[in-house]
Amino acid sequence: MNERKATPMSLTRRRLVLSSTTLGALALAGRATAETARFPDRPITLIDPFAAGSNTDYFSRAIGDELAKLLGQPVIVDNRSGSGGALGAEAVARAKPDGHVLGLASVSTLVSNPAVNKSLRYDPLKDFAPVTTLVTLPSATVVLGNSPIKSLPDLINAARARPEAVSFASPGAGSAGHVLLEQFAHLAGVKFLHVPYRGSGAILNDLFGGQIEVASDNIPSLLPHIKSGRLRALAVRDVKRVPQLPDVPTFKELGFGTISQPLWFGLVAPAATPRDVVKRLNEATLQAIRTPSFIQKTEAVAGTCTPSSPEQFQALIAQWLESFKKTVQVANITI
Repeated sequence: MNERKATPMSLTRRRLVLSSTTLGALALAGRATAETARFPDRPITLIDPFAAGSNTDYFSRAIGDELAKLLGQPVIVDNRSGSGGALGAEAVARAKPDGHVLGLASVSTLVSNPAVNKSLRYDPLKDFAPVTTLVTLPSATVVLGNSPIKSLPDLINAARARPEAVSFASPGAGSAGHVLLEQFAHLAGVKFLHVPYRGSGAILNDLFGGQIEVASDNIPSLLPHIKSGRLRALAVRDVKRVPQLPDVPTFKELGFGTISQPLWFGLVAPAATPRDVVKRLNEATLQAIRTPSFIQKTEAVAGTCTPSSPEQFQALIAQWLESFKKTVQVANITI
């Protein structure tokens, strides 16, 4: 079979095409580098998937204040609550991937909601570019200070006496609080009346008003009221007792070790955000996490600073997602 010999003209055309392609790629790379060098060139929006005054809001504003100083641009916190954090997370996933829109990520948005909600319009592993973890934070199960329920065993006994009647609030259907509540109920062999809310403020209002009996939430929103005696903490979700609440046992101490771990918050960008921009955001955020101001705000609410690389954060999300999917299946948790 005769091979067609390349003519001088065809070789010239091929070289021209290759040269044009190479020049185009170099031009795009140069443009990306220039854009990265200018980043950020306008205010950054940090989308918080829960309501103002919530636990995520506490850290959104704390990290936003520090990043604004380091990046030289305002960081505007945009609270978009609803669907257990899913509405805000979807807004981040659909945002322009240039680093000027970030998201406050949580176990609720990237783990529990995807594990339980089949109708979500984002993929926690494909639609985000992890920047870094920020903090881990214990949560607590609480009742009113004058409630006849004085301990976790009391709560279990009350639920057994009144199946599906003891009202138990969470920050939203599909939230980490919801999944962990259902897992606790499964392990204890009881059923609660789950009442989903949009954020901590609404939970506390109804708890103080007597509309609900029990709530589980992260420490920042609960701690002042526990300290004042308006709320009683039955157990904390952490691997050790919280220094601010030394008399409150962990779930692990009470026989529920599988759910006795603190939750985490982190920072993410849309998936196609340039790597150089993600790197810049990671470096700035790690610097922000290590500032005395951020450390003080974190320790004040029993949190722990947990800086990481984007790769470490991605691995953490995947690990927790796999674990929660198994929990949802075993406990038959649905929305």
